[in-house]
Amino acid sequence: MSDVDNAGRSEHDGQLPKENLNDFYEHAPCGYCSCLPDGVLVKVNQTLLDWLGYTRQDLVARQDFQQLLTIGGRLHYETYCVPLLLLQGQVREISYQLRRKDGSTLPVLMNAVLLRATDGQPLGSRITLFDITDRRKFEQELLRAKSEAEEQREQLARANEQLLAKNEELLRINADLDSFVYTASHDLKQPIDNIAGLFAELKNTATFHDQAAASMVGMFEEALRQILGTISDLTAVVQQQRELKLAPEEVLALQPITEEIISSLQAKGGKGTFMLDFNAVPTLRTARPILHVLLYNLLSNALKYADASRHPYIKVYTVLLDTTIVLCVQDNGRGIDLKRHGQELFQLFRRFHPEVAGSGMGLYLVNRLVHQVGGRVEVHSTVGKGTTFRVHLPQ
Repeated sequence: MSDVDNAGRSEHDGQLPKENLNDFYEHAPCGYCSCLPDGVLVKVNQTLLDWLGYTRQDLVARQDFQQLLTIGGRLHYETYCVPLLLLQGQVREISYQLRRKDGSTLPVLMNAVLLRATDGQPLGSRITLFDITDRRKFEQELLRAKSEAEEQREQLARANEQLLAKNEELLRINADLDSFVYTASHDLKQPIDNIAGLFAELKNTATFHDQAAASMVGMFEEALRQILGTISDLTAVVQQQRELKLAPEEVLALQPITEEIISSLQAKGGKGTFMLDFNAVPTLRTARPILHVLLYNLLSNALKYADASRHPYIKVYTVLLDTTIVLCVQDNGRGIDLKRHGQELFQLFRRFHPEVAGSGMGLYLVNRLVHQVGGRVEVHSTVGKGTTFRVHLPQ
């Protein structure tokens, strides 16, 4: 070490209070004690006495170190720690509980060093003890948090199992309902056709003298037409869903498919201005029939429910939100009173503008197919201003 270093150290040493070795021992930030080979305490510092609530006279030459431990700690100390100390000459960081004079306990970490005579015989041991109360509290808090996390994980696992079971049950119920609807509509069609045929024959051969008969005949014919239409629609919707489930997925460009659908609608007399913007998401990976059904129903509805006071304007565009693709169809049509009809919007055969021809299946089918592929349909609408359908689809 250089003279400069020595001078600097001497200068700083002069600023420190004179160290008293006995005071350093007595009031160290840890507990010290010394004991004979049989454990009898021969020296204890003031820090340890303060921790335990004893006086020096209570412990020195009166108690063994083992007596300061709990029963379990004493057994461990005598059967494990003492043999290890004799074998290795030291032990480090062994956790014990010390018994205070008032009966409470103090968690400590113990380090011990064995002292030997020149002939190798044990003279005693010096023991250093560190208060780990705060550490033990932290460990217990960690264990509690871990236990709570495991319990929550188990609860989530059980809830997930229940949800999976419910989902499987719902899928089975839906499949059963579809099969029932398809079978029932198929079985009902033949007798209804027979009734329609018999009524047509009756109308051609019978003579009605009552003046009200003509209107009643018309009402009966309309009722038959509605029944046959409902049965046909039920059969079609179930059959269509079955076919769509089997359709393979592929990457589809939105622009040409949408333009094709618009051309088809315009060929049927649909009049409106369309604005397409697929720059955000130009393609979708899905089954072609599913995409066609979604776009066809949303676009045809936009034209069908146009406001007679203004030219129909329909905007079709995509938005990318994190891991979700949003396909949007916005119109300036009549709008829907969502406060009144929002809960019924996607129900089968529900119609909110009776004066407009329709079956009430389009939105039901759209919602069913979107849920089938793991998405959802969001609707924003203002009566007299228009409606926006936002179809959220996973990437």
